[in-house]
Amino acid sequence: MGVDRWTRDQVLELAPDVSSARAGEKLSAPAPWSGIGTTPTAVWGQCQGSGKRPYQTVVELAEPAYKCSCPSRKFPCKHALGLLLLWADGGVPDAQEPADFAATWLDSRSERRAQAVDRAAAPKDPERSARTAAQRTETVAGGIAELRLWLLDQVHAGLSGMDGDAYSRVDPLARRLVDAKAPGLATRVRRLPQTVVGAGWPDRLLRELGLLWMLAEAHTRLDALPDEIAATVRRHVGYPVASADVLAGPAIDDAWTALGRTETVEENVTTRRTWLHGQETGRWAVILDFKVRGGPSLPRRPAVGATEVGPLAFHPDGLRALVAGDMAGRRPAVVRAGVTCERARADRARRCAADPWVVDHPVLLAGTPAHSDTPHLVDRDGLAVPLRVTDEAWWTLLAVSGGSEVVVAGLLDATAFVPLSVLAHDKVVAL
Repeated sequence: MGVDRWTRDQVLELAPDVSSARAGEKLSAPAPWSGIGTTPTAVWGQCQGSGKRPYQTVVELAEPAYKCSCPSRKFPCKHALGLLLLWADGGVPDAQEPADFAATWLDSRSERRAQAVDRAAAPKDPERSARTAAQRTETVAGGIAELRLWLLDQVHAGLSGMDGDAYSRVDPLARRLVDAKAPGLATRVRRLPQTVVGAGWPDRLLRELGLLWMLAEAHTRLDALPDEIAATVRRHVGYPVASADVLAGPAIDDAWTALGRTETVEENVTTRRTWLHGQETGRWAVILDFKVRGGPSLPRRPAVGATEVGPLAFHPDGLRALVAGDMAGRRPAVVRAGVTCERARADRARRCAADPWVVDHPVLLAGTPAHSDTPHLVDRDGLAVPLRVTDEAWWTLLAVSGGSEVVVAGLLDATAFVPLSVLAHDKVVAL
């Protein structure tokens, strides 16, 4: 199954910077292009530049991936963006087979993927795997020892002043945890400054420090923990799970509606989370994408409100997912009714009972926006949950609701609800 043609906005989301987007728009007219064509999986063409030979440009749509003979080091380059914009506008004709230059590159990619599958399927040396795992555990243990000392220092010295220099106090430790191959712990440490904002921050900070201490203690007793809990500890510490192992497991086919997208930037890495909800299963999924500064652009994902049909394979946590096949066949967004505040909190409590280090709990919450001292969502039972929301998102939520009950997709934590989108009048509006 092929990929539906994207909109211009979806193409421009792939641009590595504003200047590339503008240059791509200038090349989205038919005039400089020749030999253009598209199949359900690829788009190609030749763009005449200032030299004698036109630049040969190919885009594989599934990831997407790009190939261009121009000297640009940006991915995608302006030629790939211009070709995709022309394709999005319907200006690229269908073809039975790719042009020769495109077929050569596409075939090489297919061959590399097949080799990767063969390597993943090849039996692993158990002794070597055991040695590698032991070495990593030893490295992580060194980082956790430093984390424990740091946590004790915070308690002994007191939390006073943390709200004034939180980033400078946590950043050296986070860097050390990255070096110790514990990226999950590093991320939790880097999030600590977010808790020292507003009233009641000492309580929030102390709770997070307690969870870090509990995670560090659990890691020192991995061998004594039940297998399921030990796996949970490893996941939060940051032990990797091979994508090949995830994709080798069962996949779930559904019509997945994108209900939210968030991006964070730490050091030189941008992390994007796309939150999906299954129309048939009612299951949540989050797809994580990463981009290193100066590297290829983030892959295309469905825009908020779009629905794509296809299989997802899930990590052991049951939430993070990988695309396990073609995602196509767009449908109108159909989302189940929202739950009450009491039900949402009960669902989160059950999840926390199995995994006390849960950060993001996705939920569809039904309620009416209301404002007392702070924004809230009030359900039909009169119970309310505080919202952690920007001014722009708050006014959008008010405008869409019109003072009536709506369904809000978002993330529930221990203290508040973070809206991602609002569902009303058969539409999904990003917040």
